[in-house]
Amino acid sequence: MANLSSAFQDALADQSKAALVAIIAKNPGTTVRDLKQLVSDNPMLGSITLGGLLGVDGPARGRGGRPKGSGSTVAPAAAAGAVAVGGAPRKIGKAAPRKGAAHKRNVRTEAGREALDKEVLEALTAHGGEAVAATQLRQSLNADPTQLRTSLNRLIERGLVTFTGKARGTRYSLS
Repeated sequence: MANLSSAFQDALADQSKAALVAIIAKNPGTTVRDLKQLVSDNPMLGSITLGGLLGVDGPARGRGGRPKGSGSTVAPAAAAGAVAVGGAPRKIGKAAPRKGAAHKRNVRTEAGREALDKEVLEALTAHGGEAVAATQLRQSLNADPTQLRTSLNRLIERGLVTFTGKARGTRYSLS
């Protein structure tokens, strides 16, 4: 279970890093002050190194800048990914069974991820294509929140979707 937890935390860190790189690429005028505020608003970003963003290898670090293997099994409050979702820290445990069609999606394959991305784009279009909340998308797709967030991050990286706001105020629009 510890390896699974570690793999999960690594995957979250990778998503956060990818989202941060995409945001900086879309906003080349980003200053260090802007980054400081972003990290202040999203503490899980504080463990990402500049070397990691630039692709320069350094010592492996875990959450909070600690060497890997020194962390606990409690997820940070904002560790839900690049699109921050609030909530109190929770112990990682068994997930509740999913209801409806969400459990039928196999996003472990490239074809499954592409199919979900297509569904997300169609749902955004159906909701008007501008300022759509994740909860609206999740309800219309009967999607798993993590899978939806990951799909939205992929679409943002590809330049097909943009977002404004943060946490529950985040809204997605077609580019």
